[in-house]
Amino acid sequence: MKTKRFFYGLILITLISSCVSQTDYDKLKAENEKLKTDIEECKNGAEKLIANTEKAYSEKNFAEARKNIELLAQKHPESPKNNEFSSLLKTIDSLELQEQKKKEAEEKERKRLENLNNSGIWSVQFYVDDFGEPTKQGYIRNTNLISGTFSNTATQNSDLNVKILITNSSDINIMLYEYAKDNPVKAYSSDSYQVLIQDKDGNRLKLIATNYSDRLNFDKSASRQVHNILMKGGTVKFKIYEIDTPTTQYDFTIDNADFYENAYAKL
Repeated sequence: MKTKRFFYGLILITLISSCVSQTDYDKLKAENEKLKTDIEECKNGAEKLIANTEKAYSEKNFAEARKNIELLAQKHPESPKNNEFSSLLKTIDSLELQEQKKKEAEEKERKRLENLNNSGIWSVQFYVDDFGEPTKQGYIRNTNLISGTFSNTATQNSDLNVKILITNSSDINIMLYEYAKDNPVKAYSSDSYQVLIQDKDGNRLKLIATNYSDRLNFDKSASRQVHNILMKGGTVKFKIYEIDTPTTQYDFTIDNADFYENAYAKL
């Protein structure tokens, strides 16, 4: 049965083909090709692409404008508009970057407002007087000690605890507790340290801190730089070397400094 149907179908196709002359076939083919060309011209003609580009740009649809500029250069390299649109692409790049930064700032502000009472690892506390009573002078510190390691001529990669004290953006100190004990590293005159810091974006700073008692103190300028890094949040890495004894090294990382700005606002 299937063989018969195929046979009859083949005869029908042969009869239809024989009814169309070669001239008519060529004419239909030419008309079809012209129709394809007209459709292509309608979609991607130079004037159409130029109009689409200008419309998209005026509506701040930069992705659509970019697409049409690239199509114009590809399909109509002879168009005098290509030079003008090449400059327009640079403007679009700049505007897109501004838009991206605006969105990032809006998202950051949204998160800040959502977490207004969240200070992350940071807490605001108050210094005490000679009687152990709280004063009105507050400071920020990491609520829990930060863990790290230290090495010197006597030990390698031993446990380290770290406390960061921020009285204000111009007064920042670091206390180092070797072997994760209770007594911080002390200086009996003054010891200088080189402090390398890497912020969340991979940017690095090389600062100097001085220990006059039981903490490494940054001067005003260095403190402000540390403060700005903490304000950015994220992961912050520290490497500290004692300048007079470079074999003494301290390494620690703040895994997430987010919401420091909320703690600072409270302070």
